[in-house]
Amino acid sequence: MKNSDRYRIAIIGAGPAGLSAARFLQEQGVRPVVFEANDRIGGKSFSILNGDNLNEMGTCYTTRAHTMIKGWMKENAITLKRLGEARFDGQSVFNYVKQGPGAPLPIQVTRFIRKAGALRRAIRDHPDDPATMQEASLSTIDWVRRLNIPKIELAMHRIQTTQGYGYVDEATIGQTVQWCDLQYLLSGVLNDLHMPEQGWSTFWERFARPFDIRLGAAVTGLDRSGPQPVIHTRGTEEVFDAVISTIPMQLFTNIAKASELEQRVADSINWKNYTTTLIASNDWFTGHQVIGYSRASRSSELRGAILGGRAEGESSDLGGRLYVTGQFSDGLTPDELREILFADAALHGFTINNVILQKTWQYFPQYRADAVGSGLFGDLRRVQGHNGTWFSGSTFSHELVSSVVSRSQAVVRDMLVSLKTSRWSLPDHSAAGGQNVRFAE
Repeated sequence: MKNSDRYRIAIIGAGPAGLSAARFLQEQGVRPVVFEANDRIGGKSFSILNGDNLNEMGTCYTTRAHTMIKGWMKENAITLKRLGEARFDGQSVFNYVKQGPGAPLPIQVTRFIRKAGALRRAIRDHPDDPATMQEASLSTIDWVRRLNIPKIELAMHRIQTTQGYGYVDEATIGQTVQWCDLQYLLSGVLNDLHMPEQGWSTFWERFARPFDIRLGAAVTGLDRSGPQPVIHTRGTEEVFDAVISTIPMQLFTNIAKASELEQRVADSINWKNYTTTLIASNDWFTGHQVIGYSRASRSSELRGAILGGRAEGESSDLGGRLYVTGQFSDGLTPDELREILFADAALHGFTINNVILQKTWQYFPQYRADAVGSGLFGDLRRVQGHNGTWFSGSTFSHELVSSVVSRSQAVVRDMLVSLKTSRWSLPDHSAAGGQNVRFAE
């Protein structure tokens, strides 16, 4: 895009959404400023090194849908290793799913993919159609049962709930079909998943080297009352032509005077909490890398129960074989969560020698069913470009990195088209070297 370097773009948040948006902008000749409140980048990607063991406490896998991310990893000398064998209730995921009643698995998969694709297109093309909104507001489990595809219901235990993407009796099908397509379904059922050998944190650090990222620069205010948005950080304010916010909408409404539409979107989302715990044990599972439990995945009534675990190496200094567990933790105190963790370990027949690290994430922005039925998907589209602000991140896509990246790509494309259309009204920053900074008194 010619002369696009004259645009001044701010990105709030240096997680996968913000970093990928910076990449897409830079490819078009724009060098954005990325503001990150924390002292590290990567968002929910959080890799830690314990001796020779690299432990992922946040983002874990790439799926078949991560084509672009895998290309970026190759550019940055990140190598992938296939996830080891995964078992669910003691058997392969494929066998767990196949044991469900009804038509053969290929027929049920085809039915799911066809109907999910139709609903996804309806949401895209006719988000305010009453029939579309009504169908989209059904819970995932109700929608699957209406289609009479019980094998897919079992598959959802592994590929949705155990992965931290909500309980099937709570998450709406309108949200589920946004990310659960054929490639993801096959990735989960066939265990066609990979992990970066050098860690997700290392990947994002290498990926972000060309970008202008300001760590520890929390945005304290976003003023959109004038002709251009103004970003306030501690002691400074800067004028931009447009802003891309990748933080949760609830946080966005804390730093900006939200419009009625923006506030409605924020109020339509209930964020879940997901806790990953690095433990040491000498008597949990061996011989495979991942385990999942349907007991914890079938119903939201067992919130806090261990959804599963992943083998992460061994350390005698830390107390034995290392594992990372996952638990939905919203509404639970740390003490309650720990009590459930140890009780579930005893239930499943293993002993926890040491709790090494526990990390609780604000994870999975679950769309409220009543909001979906009242036009949330239309609002998610209408809010883009609102008051010079564009939105990406998991609020507008999903926790999957591939979904976040795809959304950022679309946002950058649409924003640049909009800026080009209105370019005559924008000031020329090029004479000032792209800097337009005022210091607060």
